[in-house]
Amino acid sequence: MKFGDDKKKDDGSPASKEVPHETALRLLDECLGQLGYSVWVALDRLDEAFQGFPNVEIPALRALMRTYLDLLEFKNFRLKLFVRRDLFRRIIGDGFVNLTHINARKIEIVWDEEDLLNLLCRRVRDNAIVATALGANDLTNEALFYRLFPDKVDVATRKPTSWNWIMARIRDGNDIKPPRNLIDLAKMARDDQPKAEGRSPRPFAADQPLITSDSIKKALEKLSAQRVEDTLLAEAGAETAALVQKFRRAKAEQNFDSLAGVLQLEGDDLKGAIQQLKEIGFLEEVRTSWKVPMLYRDGLEITQGKAFQASGAEAEETEE
Repeated sequence: MKFGDDKKKDDGSPASKEVPHETALRLLDECLGQLGYSVWVALDRLDEAFQGFPNVEIPALRALMRTYLDLLEFKNFRLKLFVRRDLFRRIIGDGFVNLTHINARKIEIVWDEEDLLNLLCRRVRDNAIVATALGANDLTNEALFYRLFPDKVDVATRKPTSWNWIMARIRDGNDIKPPRNLIDLAKMARDDQPKAEGRSPRPFAADQPLITSDSIKKALEKLSAQRVEDTLLAEAGAETAALVQKFRRAKAEQNFDSLAGVLQLEGDDLKGAIQQLKEIGFLEEVRTSWKVPMLYRDGLEITQGKAFQASGAEAEETEE
């Protein structure tokens, strides 16, 4: 940082002097304190900051973490960093000095299923016309959900309830259930339902759900395609996105040998690729095999089943 002073250059113009950034930051902190202000500098979407520069991303973000710690000495302004879990794990992957200080200030934003149900129902109740028509204000969250959706998407004795069906399909391989996935799925199902009513009209009945199973299934197909494009491939980076694309039209469950064939890798390269795919939530390790979460299957035309010959207990198809 440079400021003018009273000295002159040879050409008569004002000279300048360097002011260390530590001095400038302390002056800023003092000024804010005198004015009675405190400031947060929030940095979000850091996973997109270095797209196209994979070799720079981790060193730069590690430097940002160290800067965060250095700025803790100032009382009136602080950094606030929003970092995805998988990216955070990569940043600290090879060790990080003073990680305990980072963890002491880290807050994980976690949405459990009750939070998600409450979020959805609050959105419904915010629409006064719909809330009145459904009698939403007199219903519990669970009762309101089943006023909107059927008891089951797939009608069979052993099939899950609609809520459990949806929860299993909006999650990624790290068991993260983003609220955006739930809200988008509900909106897509809502948008499809009038089309279904146009093809086969049905009278409004208080004891019948507003949205049918077919509309929910079609919404999942659209959600899957959207998340593959705007989240999985867009945020993974070119190298990892290329690995994901190799699973198009593959089977949902793979073992180590079948993954070697899909990814056309072996040895440490194969292990590294599997780890990358696990970190972004595309693969979920289940005992001795890996599964692609249902969230991404329709978008990549991945079919249910094993890509390998299993025996014994492993041969039993998991209920999904």
